[in-house]
Amino acid sequence: MQTTYRPGDWYMLVTPRALIAVAPDAPEELVSRLWERESAAGDLGSVIDLLTDQAAGSFAAMLPFAAVVLDGENARIAVRGDATVQVTGPEGQDAFTGANVTTWSERFVANASRIAIAIGDAEDGFSLPIAGGVVRAARVSADVEPGDVGPADAVDGVDVVVDAPAVQPEPTPEPEPEPEPTPEPEPEPEPEPTPEPEPTPEPEPTPEPEPEPVDDAVEGITLLPTDVTYSSDTDEFDQLFGATVVAPGAPPAPPAPPAPIAAVEGDHDGATISVAEARALRQNIPTAAPDAPTAVLPVVSGSTTGRVRVSTGQMVTLDRTVIIGRRPRSTRASGADLPHLIAVESPQHDISRSHLEIRPEGDTVVVVDLRTTNGSTLLRPGSDPLRLHPGEPTLVLSGDVVDLGDGVTVTFEDLP
Repeated sequence: MQTTYRPGDWYMLVTPRALIAVAPDAPEELVSRLWERESAAGDLGSVIDLLTDQAAGSFAAMLPFAAVVLDGENARIAVRGDATVQVTGPEGQDAFTGANVTTWSERFVANASRIAIAIGDAEDGFSLPIAGGVVRAARVSADVEPGDVGPADAVDGVDVVVDAPAVQPEPTPEPEPEPEPTPEPEPEPEPEPTPEPEPTPEPEPTPEPEPEPVDDAVEGITLLPTDVTYSSDTDEFDQLFGATVVAPGAPPAPPAPPAPIAAVEGDHDGATISVAEARALRQNIPTAAPDAPTAVLPVVSGSTTGRVRVSTGQMVTLDRTVIIGRRPRSTRASGADLPHLIAVESPQHDISRSHLEIRPEGDTVVVVDLRTTNGSTLLRPGSDPLRLHPGEPTLVLSGDVVDLGDGVTVTFEDLP
C-alpha cells in the first residue's frame, strides 16, 4: 500500500494489511500489543478482542477507535467514537462513523481500492509518506495495490495462482540393445494312446429286508387302536399339525380350572397371573379388590415455559425455536416444527438476515449467534457484558438481555 499521514494526536498503526487508529489516551501497553498482533498478520477480531479486554468488558470504558483490515481485495471495517472511515470501491466512496453507537459499527466493502481514517474534521495540511509503524496523526490514507493480495488472502472461492519454478526436463535414457532371439524348443513326441479298461459288471441288487412287526407298546408309547375315526371338519391348524383324532365313544374332557396364583409352579416372585386376569386388567375390570384406589401419575410436560420480548414490540412464547433477524428463515424444520420467525428493522444493517436463534432444551433455554458479522452481546444484571461465540449455544436466565445491535434488544421473561 502507498500510505501517507497528517500529524495529529491519535495513535495511527500502519501495517502492510491494516490501518488502525486509537484515541490519544490509550495506554502504551495496548498500542504495543495492537502493533505486535497486526504485524503478525492479525485480523479485525483480534483488534476488537484487545480493546474489549482493556475495557474489562465495559462498553462505557471502551476507547474510541477505527480499524480497517484488508481481507484479500476486500476491506473489513470497525469504528467507534468520533472517527470516520472512508473506503473507495467499485460503486464509489462510502463513509462510516462510530458516533452515537453504544458498542461499535462494523462494515464490509468488496474490492476496495483506497482506504482512509480521519479524526473529526481533519484540516488540510501537508502529508508525509510512511511505509509502516506507529505515528501520532489526525488522518491516514492508503491506496490498495494488487501486490497487497497474497496467497493467504484468497477468500470466497478466489483461487490464487503462484508461479511454480521451471522444471528441468529429465535426460532421455539411451535405448538398451535388443536381446538376441531365443531359439524355439523342439516339439516333444506325442504319447502313445492308453487302451481303455474293460467295463466292470454291475453287482446284482440286494433284496431289501422285510420290516419287522412292531409291538403295540414301544418304550412306553401306547399306540391308538386301529378302529378309530377321523373328524371330517378341518381348520387352519390341520395343515400344520395334521387332522384331529377322535376316540370313539369318549366324551371330551372338561377344561381344568385355572390354578391359583400361589400354587403356580416356578413362580419366583408371586406375581404370575392367569389369562383371564390379564384380560380383565386390559378391560380395566378389577379382579381382586374392587374398592382399592388406583394411583394416578401426573403427566410431566417436556416443553419450556417463558417468553421473549423484543424491543421493537414483538412478544413470543417459547413453545418452540425462535429465529430473529432482518429476514429470518429456517431450512432445518417444516410443518409443526417450523420455528417462530421475528423480523426486525436494522437501518445500519448491524443485524444479519438470520441473526439469533433461541432454542428451548428441556427445562432450559439457550441462545446461538448464527455466525453474524457484527455479533451479539449478552447483558446479565450484576455481570460484565459477554460477547456470544458464533455458533455456540449459551444458557440464558430470566432477566437476561441480548443486544443484537442497531438498538434492538431481546429480553427473557418467566423462564424456569
